[in-house]
Amino acid sequence: MHVEKYSQINVAPGERGFAFLDVAVMADGAPLGIPVHVVRGKQDGPKIVVMSTSHGYEICQISVIKELLETLEPNQIRGTVVFVPVQNPIAFEMGTRGSWVDALWGDSGNMNRLWPGRPNGWITERLTHKISSEVLPGSDLVIDMHASGPALALAYGYHGTISEKEIEISKVFGHDILVKPLPAEVDEKMQWTTSNAYLKKAGIPSYGCEIGEFPGLWTERHRPRAHRTVPEVGVTGVTNVMKYLGMLDGDPVVPARQLVVQPELNLRPSHGGLMISEKSLDDLGTVVPKGDVLGRVVSPYSFEVLDEIVAPFDETLIIAATIDKPFKKVLPGEYGYIVADVKTCWWIENE
Repeated sequence: MHVEKYSQINVAPGERGFAFLDVAVMADGAPLGIPVHVVRGKQDGPKIVVMSTSHGYEICQISVIKELLETLEPNQIRGTVVFVPVQNPIAFEMGTRGSWVDALWGDSGNMNRLWPGRPNGWITERLTHKISSEVLPGSDLVIDMHASGPALALAYGYHGTISEKEIEISKVFGHDILVKPLPAEVDEKMQWTTSNAYLKKAGIPSYGCEIGEFPGLWTERHRPRAHRTVPEVGVTGVTNVMKYLGMLDGDPVVPARQLVVQPELNLRPSHGGLMISEKSLDDLGTVVPKGDVLGRVVSPYSFEVLDEIVAPFDETLIIAATIDKPFKKVLPGEYGYIVADVKTCWWIENE
């Protein structure tokens, strides 16, 4: 009998397993490990990896993995699904974007800028290397789920680039919005060492996404399925992909239409203070005119308006927004809104 091995996890056909992949012992004596679940079908088939929470404050997508583990049965699956619910336990513990250890003393704590990591690097590089060397090899697909952070609402996926298979998988997952970055955007944001960039070099198809509640595109809100919740969007997405790959029976359930965005534009506050947002969750997926005020940054001391963020295009599509009420504390350069020009977007028709 062939047994799949994932460091401390041995999983036979028709079984499931769980263990922590040992990384290090912290200075306080606590062991540091990466949690890994394996669900292996009785029949042979593809291997996919579903990962979550490389950024520690992005946690709602963990519910996707939790529900999938509760509902997927090994006897229903062809192949193997590997789940990593928390890629960066250090950042998760602190509720921060990156690892505080590296942020204070290292070179970088942002896991999704460090792939494939280094076995002798800073602690976040060691976490990343453990996954890239012990979890990802032999994968037919890797799904890396990000999510809304504090007070920021967003829900979209990234359009595939390296092959027709990856392109189809990005559609089949079923996000209503698919962002397709231009090479110049990747360079500008210095995103050369994300998980997607590493997997592209390694020749492994991948799908990256932002899991979040989504009220529907402005053209589709008359349809019953327009408003989607967490974890439904992620559970449906992963099972859609498994059906597409032949790992589960059935046909994928996708939106009637999907909008491809190219490029996206981050609108970040130039000054820190209190962000008073004019937008809410219901504004995701809607279009506003040029000059529409999205939010203002106000000094918490003098109450002077320090910054005003406005819609830059004649038809500005809102794909991410700060939504906390009555306001959110922001730092200069922090996330505010992500928008796109409707004129540069195009539709994928699925009906």
